[in-house]
Amino acid sequence: MKLFAKIFLTYWAAQALFLVLAMLVTLATRPSNPVLAVQASQNKILSDAIAAYQNGGEEPLRRDLRSVHDAYQAHIFLFDETGRELTGRKPPEWVEKVRRGQERTLDSLWGRLGPAQLLRNAKDGGDGHRYTIIFDFPPDHGFMAAHRIPGLGLMIGIASSGFVCFLLARYLTSPLVRLRAATQQLAAGDLNARAGEPGERRHDEIAELVRDFDSMAERLQKLVNAQNRLLNDISHELRSPLARLNVALGLVRRKTLPEVQGSLDRIE
Repeated sequence: MKLFAKIFLTYWAAQALFLVLAMLVTLATRPSNPVLAVQASQNKILSDAIAAYQNGGEEPLRRDLRSVHDAYQAHIFLFDETGRELTGRKPPEWVEKVRRGQERTLDSLWGRLGPAQLLRNAKDGGDGHRYTIIFDFPPDHGFMAAHRIPGLGLMIGIASSGFVCFLLARYLTSPLVRLRAATQQLAAGDLNARAGEPGERRHDEIAELVRDFDSMAERLQKLVNAQNRLLNDISHELRSPLARLNVALGLVRRKTLPEVQGSLDRIE
């Protein structure tokens, strides 16, 4: 297995294990679902809100709904049969739609992925009016149920950690890949092979290894070039006297007797 795959899989497995453990700890320590708690007591909450309004008006109703909000972290709206919000607030448009029995529509991504966390209940108040209460709960972005999609949060976490581990593994192994390619080029006789990149600012051990290789390759190139220049100079220096000697022998051949030609041939 290549070093890149080892680093990538090791870090990814570690990150995935961390996410799973964090998910288990979160599930073990998270409080109970407020939606279920309100569902179990929504009739009592509605009755208390109606009683608070009938006995004191808007201000006692606000205090009552505020206490419910603090207990369950839910936004609560109370309407009469005419559609008037009894705390005096202007409700959002979607609350009006829910009050009329329409479904809530959301433009956000989470709103499209899962159902909204809301409750609606209605009851006669005994005073000739009918009251409607609407509970709006914040979305659940936990590990296992990102807006009630099982495992979506965990999958997003694992995919994100995989992307980060991929970048880390590539960052660590890319200099080694270049170093291997440069080594092969140098072994094939390419003295211009270098493993470093222009403008690289890394200062870790791998970067130092790459710079040491480039320094070695540069020194080796200088030594080989110097050796080639020396051989060329020696060859040039030897060719000049030999050429003059050949010219001199040629002149001597013209002026000597035939019996001396054998000796000249041996000299040549």
